[in-house]
Amino acid sequence: MKWYRSLMAIVLVAIATLSVSCGGGTVKAPPTYTPEKISQIQIYAGRLAQSQERLPELLSYIDKKNWANIDNFIHGPLGEFRTQVLRLSGQLLDADKKKVVALAEDIAVDLQGLSVAAEEFNQAQAYSSYDAFESDFAALLNVVPEAARPQPKQVDTPSVYEMTTPIMESDEPEVRPDAEDLVRTPVLTE
Repeated sequence: MKWYRSLMAIVLVAIATLSVSCGGGTVKAPPTYTPEKISQIQIYAGRLAQSQERLPELLSYIDKKNWANIDNFIHGPLGEFRTQVLRLSGQLLDADKKKVVALAEDIAVDLQGLSVAAEEFNQAQAYSSYDAFESDFAALLNVVPEAARPQPKQVDTPSVYEMTTPIMESDEPEVRPDAEDLVRTPVLTE
């Protein structure tokens, strides 16, 4: 009976070893982005890129020491930043998601530094926080898959902010209304 138990144990070990070694499990392909995910990521990355295009405006406020507009810019155009990043990270693969969430935390610290600098009227701290914010923001957009990254726009016509109204110059003297053309009685009566 003892030899029967020993033989059975050896047979079971051999079967288990054989089944594990010859099992040839399926090789799982690494996760990739589907076209649907890419289109979703493009939407969120495009919104973030629009915010990035406005960063020179924030820098001009720092240059001019316009503290109210710095704070307004942080809480206005950049106020939805965290929500947009969370939506973007929900579409990314796990490895990319971890990078984006870490960079979003760094950016939140940078924006808090800008807000504190605006409250304290500290231009040096504002420049430092802006530089850190700009580099972290660029790093965040670099995590986005290449196919989903927004392409820079080539604009042939100037934007509304770049347009100026030309001053009309004429050789004729300025025309003023005659005295009788002016309204002397109240228009609205009680």
